[in-house]
Amino acid sequence: MDFNKRILTEETPNRVGEEVVLAGWVDSIRDHGGLTFIDLRDWSGKIQIVVDPDKEDAFRVAKTLRNEYVAGIVGTVRERAKDLVNDKVELGHLEIVATEVSLINRSKPIPFPIDGDGREIDENVRLKYRYIDLRRDRLKRIIRQRQDFILAIRKHLISKKFTEVITPLLTVTSPEGARDFIVPSRIHKGKAFVLPQAPQQYKQLLMAGGVDKYFQIAPCARDEDPRADRHAGVFYQIDLEMSFPTIDKLFGTCETLLEDVYKVVAPSKKFKEYPFPRIPYREALDRFGTDKPDLRYGLELLDITEIVKDHTEFGVFNQAESVKAIVVPHQYEWTRKEIDSMEELAKKEGAKGLAYIKYENGKPTGGISKFISPVEDKLTDAFRKHIEKVEETETDLQAGIVFFVADKPEKANKVLGKVRIRLAEVLELQDPNLMAFAWIQEFPFYEINEDTGRLDFGHNPFSMPVGGVEAFDAEDPLTIISDQYDLAFNGYEVLSGSIRNHDPEVLVRAFERVGYDRDVVKQKFGALYTAFQYGVPPHGGWAIGLDRLFMELINEPNIRDVYAFPKSSNGMDIMMGAPSVPDEEDLKVLGITLPKVKPKN
Repeated sequence: MDFNKRILTEETPNRVGEEVVLAGWVDSIRDHGGLTFIDLRDWSGKIQIVVDPDKEDAFRVAKTLRNEYVAGIVGTVRERAKDLVNDKVELGHLEIVATEVSLINRSKPIPFPIDGDGREIDENVRLKYRYIDLRRDRLKRIIRQRQDFILAIRKHLISKKFTEVITPLLTVTSPEGARDFIVPSRIHKGKAFVLPQAPQQYKQLLMAGGVDKYFQIAPCARDEDPRADRHAGVFYQIDLEMSFPTIDKLFGTCETLLEDVYKVVAPSKKFKEYPFPRIPYREALDRFGTDKPDLRYGLELLDITEIVKDHTEFGVFNQAESVKAIVVPHQYEWTRKEIDSMEELAKKEGAKGLAYIKYENGKPTGGISKFISPVEDKLTDAFRKHIEKVEETETDLQAGIVFFVADKPEKANKVLGKVRIRLAEVLELQDPNLMAFAWIQEFPFYEINEDTGRLDFGHNPFSMPVGGVEAFDAEDPLTIISDQYDLAFNGYEVLSGSIRNHDPEVLVRAFERVGYDRDVVKQKFGALYTAFQYGVPPHGGWAIGLDRLFMELINEPNIRDVYAFPKSSNGMDIMMGAPSVPDEEDLKVLGITLPKVKPKN
């Protein structure tokens, strides 16, 4: 069989009446009254092969084939009879009449079926045999879509005069907010490289080097716990930086990129709003309880502190710093069990409880309704006006439910933000064909680290504070605002960026507030500190989490399935057996020792 003449099944529509050579996997094999039918599958699809007993050698080999055997076919492409066309498959109007069938390689019975989407199969089993899982139509489609998406991104940015530059994979540690992956040096024993958490310093140094507009599909290595929307180990981002930027330029560059490329993988989707709305960080927390709000639906948080505090018979309201409510005007038969599950969610997020009242025929009932009679009319009127503002529709609040949290403002917002997400799931408000992007701006430059109780950077330490170097004169560092921004997309954060610091004194002052002096800055960020003294233009940029953006565009719930070879939910490569214990000789060469750890049973 001459593989030089091999074609893919997707090419057969253009070869009707011609002899072709195909090779791939046996997807299924059927014996129908003497004729043998083989569905042959390759990377591009599958097609039916007909083997006639008259072709004795071909027929004999065909009888030995089993599912997932690798086979080769020589035969003629023909149109199927009209009454035999299978409209349910892509090439159901064609078949190959085989003149030669070759067994190329056998297969053991595969450990799981590959004819479905695979989500019902234990993920660790699928990851152990990922090379088999990749034969699944869903995963083949994702790999091809990802290629097309990245190609579209590259074409767009190059057309906008951005230059693609590949930055180093071995670098020096930098405070990007996660733990480093450390790579010991053999040549320089006792020292180590790290894998880059992001190309942050390098892209700023490219600006110092005169690269006007840079981009890269950049691998980023962060030792973080994995979750459904965050891959363990390495992820990829669309990394971008430009000289002499403005916020409008940076935002516009992102918006036009997304407008141009999303149709490649999600042609049926549409923007809820374009250009994307801009929301200050504090406002996002007050309205949605999160800095990455899902704007496909309303259900915004309402502050009712002034209405209820000291005006009801409910002591919890009277004692709280803040009372926030989420008004659900949608008609839905809330059971006691469902309401209790909402309260369990609130308590899990740190609330003492979750109060509620129902509205039936325009009147409050159930829950804490008996305690609010002194302000019943004021509350109902406030709820009605809030609904009309948020939902952009008139309502007399004939039916619905209201949930309340009374606590510190930050806690009340956080808890109701989680409740808001759960409500949207219950009420099915998350339209999968709607893309709701929003810029979140005016982040605090600093925050208090929950683990250490010390002042720490809120986001990127290389951002410019609003107001320049004088901003660091503020008595309270928590009042300093960063020229930092995120992009929220349907409840995910998919982009982070900022106008960068390009002044060595601003760099020093930024780190001094968290306890690093000038010498430490010189030691840890020597290249940036030195470069900033040689005529660096103002610059700024952003990085889009490519995998997370792609995952949401194709409605894939698990980020691991947008990688060909992902890590598992506990950060292991089950297929390759990594991480593994290094050989003692390799460790000696590096001059390091590892603690002995007993294997888990």
